[in-house]
Amino acid sequence: MKYITLILLTFSFGYGFEYYLKPQKIEEGIYCFFGKTENISKQNAGNMVNTCFVQTKEGFVVIDSGPTYAYASQAYTQMQKIAQLPVKYVIITHDHDDHWQGNSFYKSKGALLIGPRTYEQNVVAGMKTRMLRVLGKELYGKTKIVKLDTIVDSNLSITVGSQIFQIRQLTPIAHTKGDLIIYLPAKKILFAGDLVFNDRLTSLRDGSILGSLKALKKIDAYHAKVIIGGHGYKTDANATETLKSYLIKMKKEILDAQDHDIGMDEITRKVILPEFRKMKLYNVLHKRNVLDAYKELEMMEDEE
Repeated sequence: MKYITLILLTFSFGYGFEYYLKPQKIEEGIYCFFGKTENISKQNAGNMVNTCFVQTKEGFVVIDSGPTYAYASQAYTQMQKIAQLPVKYVIITHDHDDHWQGNSFYKSKGALLIGPRTYEQNVVAGMKTRMLRVLGKELYGKTKIVKLDTIVDSNLSITVGSQIFQIRQLTPIAHTKGDLIIYLPAKKILFAGDLVFNDRLTSLRDGSILGSLKALKKIDAYHAKVIIGGHGYKTDANATETLKSYLIKMKKEILDAQDHDIGMDEITRKVILPEFRKMKLYNVLHKRNVLDAYKELEMMEDEE
């Protein structure tokens, strides 16, 4: 048994982590790799994020490049099994590092990288990313930080092989200060990045509960038949409902608590939201979300 474990570790660290990526077909020409609904760890090597690719006549368009160079390389191998086409563009939905650290692989293949202004502001060559800190140098491997080719400040549309990709920032701040969605109007499919979570809780650490609710409302206004979030497996037209319900109930209970002069030291004991306890990462993220939302809503009241 020890011998087998040693062989597996040697393979993982010496030759790159094997992600066993299997593309799930959303509809003709559109595929996603769905990550695990858990935190980053050495055991999953960052495979806890959803990344997708769209096949066109000219080549592939990738939505989020994933957590490492090795992940992107293995995703590309799976694409080539579907069609031997180049990757023309990679669109990054926001600057959290589980979504973009495959960029350097695609750059080496000649792809053009598109992303939000916050990537340019927050992603600096040589920085020690969260992924590097958790995974270590061996699993991080050939992963490098590279610059984007095109920055999106609000709206951009590109056409690849007659397929139109509408890239939009819906609000100034939601999950982060630079969240992008990608909408395919011909197919009514919307890639929401981390504006939409399913099967696990979101994090408000870099964002806004009010901005997130505004963004979800705008996503619903597209009336897309498919909505693909950054984490989780639900992709139908109602994919926003679980997160929306969580944030609405949290907001209401925090405002009620503030009306009754419940302070920050007590708020996490008051706003429990037991109906969401079974969701993945509840114990890790919920209390922090309540505290972040409390501070934001308190500031809103002060401004009024």
